[in-house]
Amino acid sequence: MLKSYNFEIQVTCPGCNTSHPVSSLLANVTCENCGKELIMDNIIQQAFKNENVDRLKIMNGFLTGTINSRAAAAALGTISEFKMICWSHPANCEECKTRLDESDILDSIANKKPIYCKKCNHPMPVRPADDEIKQFHPKAIGVINDSKGFDVNPDVAENKSQTIVFGCMTCGAGLKLDEHSKRLMKCSYCDNENYLPDAIWNRLHPYKEPERIYLILDLDESDLKGSLDYFFITPNNTSILYIQLLATHFVGFIGTYFTMDNAVFLSDAVKYWWKILLDSKYERTSTTEDAAIDFLIKSAPYSVKIRYIEDVKDYFFLNFRNGYAKLSPELKEFIAGNIFEIPDDIRDMLSKDTDENVRLAIANNRPPIKVEIPIAVPPDKEEKKGFFGKLFR
Repeated sequence: MLKSYNFEIQVTCPGCNTSHPVSSLLANVTCENCGKELIMDNIIQQAFKNENVDRLKIMNGFLTGTINSRAAAAALGTISEFKMICWSHPANCEECKTRLDESDILDSIANKKPIYCKKCNHPMPVRPADDEIKQFHPKAIGVINDSKGFDVNPDVAENKSQTIVFGCMTCGAGLKLDEHSKRLMKCSYCDNENYLPDAIWNRLHPYKEPERIYLILDLDESDLKGSLDYFFITPNNTSILYIQLLATHFVGFIGTYFTMDNAVFLSDAVKYWWKILLDSKYERTSTTEDAAIDFLIKSAPYSVKIRYIEDVKDYFFLNFRNGYAKLSPELKEFIAGNIFEIPDDIRDMLSKDTDENVRLAIANNRPPIKVEIPIAVPPDKEEKKGFFGKLFR
């Protein structure tokens, strides 16, 4: 089952305090302002390490969250700040936000070619999983929108660069500048060096929002189940960090899932995730002090209290209920036909839906009833008495 785990990464140069969007998942960055090389090796691994979480378990699950870690940056010493926003939504076209087809993704990865959006024909580079990516996640098969990937031929790519003429501050000769010019420019007429002022430099290098990089994973059911188990049955769920991840990453994905601009997606992986999440039962084993948990919940950026898996389920059905009129028939039919633990009021809504397939699905959805068949116990043999009793004992 294909699943995407997406990154938007931004780092801050310790030399000049300039923020830089990262365009490649595991590549180093050169500060365009001061020229300092920002070593990015293991930065994401270090960020997860400082959060004290299992990186692979996080990526395998359908979660959304933000890691803004000065500690991770300090541990590496080559950047002053690190911010990473993560999603589990499918790969989309960066121009028109249309969801990319899984078959097109597999074809581009197999043939080492960029992927084109079927709606607007916008190309995005594709990087098949090499040893570096495999070490990062062993079940990765490729990365979309990575600057180190296979892109369109630069000779036919649209040229968006601009040229500025700047007067040499010594002799006044015109210096032609573009985005490839260095901050310290040498005049070809008088050989004096010109340090480009901020106004010119920022015009040539306008601020860029971090681009979303899609890590494409090929997972099986045990990977998804293992991710869910990690949050609910491992010793990790006794910590305040567990509560924080539960209250942000689970809620973050569910909240954005129901508010996506494009149609709510129903890949094989997310179907299985909803199935195991909404029908799972875990014992409440958290031993964290209630006062600490209550304080964290109150300070969380979400108005919903998330502490146990029942709270996660409630939040899913809260969004399902509130957005029911805008939900796709496919999602309604899937929930109606595959999830047993549906609140009664939502069952009623599904049974009255205008789509016949939805009504049939909920009508046929009956949780299996465990029938206890009494074990037949043979009656005690009645003791025979008299002469014949002695014969037939």
